[in-house]
Amino acid sequence: MKSGKPKSMSNNHTAFYKNALWQYGLQAVKYLLPLITLPYLTRVLEPEGYAVYAYVVSFMTFAQTFVDFGFNLSGTKEVAAACDDEELGAVVGSITQARILLCAVAGAGCAVIGFFIPIMRENALYASLAYLAVCGRALAPDFLFQGKERMAPITLRYLVSKGASTALTFVFVHSAADLLWVPVLDILASAIALVWSFAAARKLFGLRISWAGGRRVARELATSGYYCLSNMASTAFSGLTTLIIGVSIPDPAQISYWSLAMTAVGAVQALYAPITNSLYPHMVVGGDFGFAKRLLKLSVPFILGGTALFFVIADPIVLILGGPEYLPGAYVLRIVSPVLVFSFYGMLIGWPVLGAMGRVKELTRTTVVSSLASVAALCAAAASGHASVALFALIRSGTEFLMCALRAYECWRAFNAGREGL
Repeated sequence: MKSGKPKSMSNNHTAFYKNALWQYGLQAVKYLLPLITLPYLTRVLEPEGYAVYAYVVSFMTFAQTFVDFGFNLSGTKEVAAACDDEELGAVVGSITQARILLCAVAGAGCAVIGFFIPIMRENALYASLAYLAVCGRALAPDFLFQGKERMAPITLRYLVSKGASTALTFVFVHSAADLLWVPVLDILASAIALVWSFAAARKLFGLRISWAGGRRVARELATSGYYCLSNMASTAFSGLTTLIIGVSIPDPAQISYWSLAMTAVGAVQALYAPITNSLYPHMVVGGDFGFAKRLLKLSVPFILGGTALFFVIADPIVLILGGPEYLPGAYVLRIVSPVLVFSFYGMLIGWPVLGAMGRVKELTRTTVVSSLASVAALCAAAASGHASVALFALIRSGTEFLMCALRAYECWRAFNAGREGL
């Protein structure tokens, strides 16, 4: 059961460890730079200006997911399987063309939807500039570097491009009247990233893009459709969960407890991403499922121990993130702590294992089924009249368990099918 093209690297895990290290560097930069600007923007933009900024950022998350269209996963696999430089250029060219088409489609969709949303309609220029930044980020060929297991250029690029826009934020944004500078600086960061990425690709891999015909572009879109569906299901699930909680629980304090708990869980899950993001291309290149199995076993004491620690120190975590007034909500962190176990293994056997095996349909099905089950449970809880943050936290833990269990079952089926085919 191997996926991708076996290479000499398949028995050498150095690339994985280097990739993971650069991924951790990227995660650190992605967390630190927003932490520098966020307190500043909330102060200088004031509530009215910051509301526009925050809403548009949230709205553009869906646009970004659609325009990316899962190519950072499907493209990674194609790059790893590319036989020569000519095929590599064709892969990058066809995916870039597909993304340009998606940018046009998503742009039209955002314009129509935005017309019916007052805050978007009243800030149409701001929203349009923010969308241009989205397109710039989407066109960067990150999948190329992931497929080649060379994450250093992406980390350095992000540090330089986002660092420049962060520094310039303090120079140009001083009040709500300067709000438009925020997306303009995002566009600048996207432009730097785009130029940097293609220049690095040419230098490192001798990339020469060849533009494809409409048939190949359509094939790329069809291939990546399942990847996109999986990502969109996760994004929609998160947004819908927040919406249901906001509607069914009138107490702002309870909603704050939930938000704080999700922030804490998200911070821990961000530590998982470098491992899974590095393992996926490594598995695609070498198909070393024995290495993935060893990684699963080695992680057990760390994940269980870390989750137990998260449970025990819930109060200090709440004090650090929110302050003394949020301490009554520490119980929510304890209820959702199982999420840290189930989500890690669900992520690890997701794209890095099932995705590398080519079981994309099955993987997408696990995401969609667990998301629908969660939404049904959330709606039932809201309709029962007994909705509470504690109940929603239990549902969240149950959802992660269901997804992890479904993916484990699909892995079992895949390996059994492989043994029967020998």
